[in-house]
Amino acid sequence: MTKPSLKFTRRTVQIGVAAAFVAIPILNRWRIDKVYGNFLSFSAAGVPLADPLAALQVTVTGWVWPRDLWIGAAIALVLALGLGAVFCSWVCPFGLLSEWMFELGQRVLPQKYEGWKTRSNGFPLKAGIFSLGLLAVVFFFGSPVLSHLSMPGWYSRIFQMWFLQQHVSLAIGLILLVLLAEFLARNRFWCRYICPQAFLLTVAKLADPYRLQVGFHQEKCTCHKGYDPCQEACSLALNPKTLANIWETECNNCGDCVVVCKKMGQALTLGFGAAAVRSRMMEKEGNKSQASPMSGEMDRGSKALQKEK
Repeated sequence: MTKPSLKFTRRTVQIGVAAAFVAIPILNRWRIDKVYGNFLSFSAAGVPLADPLAALQVTVTGWVWPRDLWIGAAIALVLALGLGAVFCSWVCPFGLLSEWMFELGQRVLPQKYEGWKTRSNGFPLKAGIFSLGLLAVVFFFGSPVLSHLSMPGWYSRIFQMWFLQQHVSLAIGLILLVLLAEFLARNRFWCRYICPQAFLLTVAKLADPYRLQVGFHQEKCTCHKGYDPCQEACSLALNPKTLANIWETECNNCGDCVVVCKKMGQALTLGFGAAAVRSRMMEKEGNKSQASPMSGEMDRGSKALQKEK
């Protein structure tokens, strides 16, 4: 029996989660309330799970410490600490829709049409949005305004509002507008540059250098210059080969680059810390060995002088 690929497994989980949040309001309507809530605050059999940003905003707004909300937020942050931003790639239903829109653009739009592409780091922009939004909460508003930028939150609330016979046109329209913009831009800019929910998850994962992450082994790479299938596979337009050399913030461990590389030289791996750390060490050794001839001559000359002395 063939083992399912990483991407197939991930897609199954994503679709399952998306379907579950359609079913939850139906179950609640039938008075089955062991599972309830949305992506801002959720409970399953008494175990809470919450958006850390929502918990922070509620605390800042009312100067209260809602226990269940912060327990749920702590669970989300601990998961991010060890597994990285897997919520974005394995759980978030908007992430699923965004990836599908990206794949549709790859097939439908002309190859010459580049859209809007950039390889700049999105973390500073997310940090700015997060900071400004939090200041707005403190000084101008009495509600968690940044939660209105939560696409998974809007997704789950659509079905809650539907069964409560409330208007859902705004929520649907907002999600469709963002997806259309991403389709035309040919870039998943919302997830990479805007989504403030991902900010605290990113901060949490950066605190653990041994978290689950992508590692690159240069000696195994069989791709020739100018041909990078792993980079083409990344829907966030990242270069998987350089993740160990930069302050990696946007990779969400989807594993698409690893799946593609598995058919090539298997130079990319998804593992806990050791793979990426070993990759960094090899990079440093490679940089030392590639020192310029002039620096090598200077080293030999200095050694000769020391011997003469």
